[in-house]
Amino acid sequence: MIVTIITLPFVIRHKSLVKDLLTIRFSNKFEKTESSPVLAVFSFKDLDKNRLIDLYYHYNLKLAQPNGIIFDKVEVKKFSNDTIPLIITIETWGSNMFLAYRKNQMADLYSGKYDEVIKTLCTTIVNKRPNVYFRLNPEIEVPYKRYPWQGYVSEYIKASEYLVSLCQKYAPQVKYLWGPSGYPGVLEYYPGDKSVDAASVILKNDSEEKLDAYPKHRSIKYDLIRRLHRLRFLDKPIFVFGSNNNFNDSIDANLVASISKHIEKERKVIYSSDNFKRPRIIKKDTIESKLEIGLYDPQNLLNNELAVSVEHLFVDFSSLNNGSFQLDFDKVIKRNHDVIVTFEPFRIPGKDDDLNVLQHVTEGMYDSEIEKLYAIILNTERKVYLRYAHEMEIPITRYPWQSQDPITYIKSYRYFMMFKGAFPANIKRVWGPAGDRGSIEWYPGNDVVDIMSMAIYGLPDKNITDPNKQLSFSTIFNLKSKRLKFIDKPLFITEFGVKGPEDYQTKWLEDAAKVLNKNTQVLGVNYFNMSDTPKAWGDIKPPDWSITKKTFHHFLNMLNDQ
Repeated sequence: MIVTIITLPFVIRHKSLVKDLLTIRFSNKFEKTESSPVLAVFSFKDLDKNRLIDLYYHYNLKLAQPNGIIFDKVEVKKFSNDTIPLIITIETWGSNMFLAYRKNQMADLYSGKYDEVIKTLCTTIVNKRPNVYFRLNPEIEVPYKRYPWQGYVSEYIKASEYLVSLCQKYAPQVKYLWGPSGYPGVLEYYPGDKSVDAASVILKNDSEEKLDAYPKHRSIKYDLIRRLHRLRFLDKPIFVFGSNNNFNDSIDANLVASISKHIEKERKVIYSSDNFKRPRIIKKDTIESKLEIGLYDPQNLLNNELAVSVEHLFVDFSSLNNGSFQLDFDKVIKRNHDVIVTFEPFRIPGKDDDLNVLQHVTEGMYDSEIEKLYAIILNTERKVYLRYAHEMEIPITRYPWQSQDPITYIKSYRYFMMFKGAFPANIKRVWGPAGDRGSIEWYPGNDVVDIMSMAIYGLPDKNITDPNKQLSFSTIFNLKSKRLKFIDKPLFITEFGVKGPEDYQTKWLEDAAKVLNKNTQVLGVNYFNMSDTPKAWGDIKPPDWSITKKTFHHFLNMLNDQ
């Protein structure tokens, strides 16, 4: 009875989903789909190809059994006009919808279970027809389980590569259409240039409508620009799909022209062809001979340890104007250390935070403060790692520069980093995302970035009371590294820390040392040796990442044990 009471509201609210879950699918159905209209196509490489798509054929194949396809021969004859694109969306469901959510059905695809089905699709339905696109498992990157394949990164890439290999065997003219929706973090699921002929985004798709992490209900134009922007590292055509939640006429010729004009306006920098260049493998001896060991240690508990080579300072408008940053900077230089300088453009004396600070920096409103900063950091021969408006990609408003349009951020970053023209060799420009989902949207360009950084804290916000629920350093590092895989700059972990009992901290840092010893891209690490800002945690005690000298030295010994 209790179970019935608990589940009844869910059943009522999601009756269509429940119906699907209980439906047994015994056949591979090939049928026309009306729920995903193809609206337009764009290209960052060739703007002349940006256009509406008036005519197309879109069919769906749900993989359920290892043999046979149920299809209407009369229906197949309808797409005999090969000048009209034919898109076939292939979905891995398995024979039972309920079981599909309990097992990764894509494994059946790349293990060969559906080889005969794909062969039939290629040789019987597609045959030698040109202008055909296969699209596998749409909305893959959206973190919502509307479809059973969502969330499987490596499995999706493996399945995509396998499908492409089958197509090459049975219908080599077929192109692979990578089918994400354009949600933040989409490039984590990219199968690679060799496997992808075209990509897609999906407007107002059902999966995203269930999520609240990022703003929704923006104008179609702004929403489409953001989705395309997330794919700016691809030189492939990008198809725009509609959904049940928007009309087929939501995109018209005027909108296509307007978006093309927007891309052209930013073509020299933000949408430069440099985006299409793929990263090289960074060798350890090409960046630093020795790992920089740094601290953010305002209580000066570990700064004088021999292994420490760099200290982290945060600076804002207020500390520049009252002289406190100058004093702190001078102390670090006197200790013969390099400096990480994170410039936080906020805290205006006597005023509230400037919610448009990024734009105002670009407009020159804070030139006098920026001038003071450069007067300080250019007056030393020590190495200065200059980081601007960090963690910009996290969808919160802890800082006024967060949750802003990435183009606004990019222009502000570039203005700040180019304020004095060319830098002397000891000043290193650091692009500083947290490494969260969608970080790469805010990448400002190779010409203004010497080093990229990330933050690694074991503590997920929702589990702040239990240190044992923290993620390991290696887990977080591997996840965040994948998010930055399109960038080949050296990496500085400018913030990292772990809370909990000393034995737990020691074990966590041992794992960190193992990762750092193996990685060829990391040139430095900086431990956050204090508790976080109390205001950021409301009424809850902020996490304290401070470590003892014993734990710190154990970590250093592990780093040297190579």
